Amino acid sequence: MSETNQRLIVITINGYRKPGLTEDELHHYLCKLHAPKATPFLKKYGILEYNVIDNFRAARPHAEYLQMSKKLSDHDYIVQFVMKDVEDFKRVWEDPEFRKNVMPDHENFADTTRSGVCIGYLNSFLSGGRDPQRWLKN
Repeated sequence: MSETNQRLIVITINGYRKPGLTEDELHHYLCKLHAPKATPFLKKYGILEYNVIDNFRAARPHAEYLQMSKKLSDHDYIVQFVMKDVEDFKRVWEDPEFRKNVMPDHENFADTTRSGVCIGYLNSFLSGGRDPQRWLKN
């Protein structure tokens, strides 16, 4: 097996919230309503991680202070899926129950006309690990 075939694949969505939705409403919807709806399908087909990163406005002063970039990204959230094989994600996407119950839910929180997707191999250079509750270990 080649090195490429052994590396984990990450699908990343840079998303925008639906017009009229506040950041708090987006966070609530993504984390309390949408993620619990999607997670069983992702587990069923072997997706290893499902991460949501949001609340950028609260973190913006830190990025500005650190002067990490002259241009801050304008998307409202990031969703990441980590898997061994992209075929696992294809099975999620093609599942009739997922298509019926989860895919239409995006219209409740996302501006799907502006969201972008990228896919690539995970290259991890520093990983402290996580405990069973998924908190970073000290």
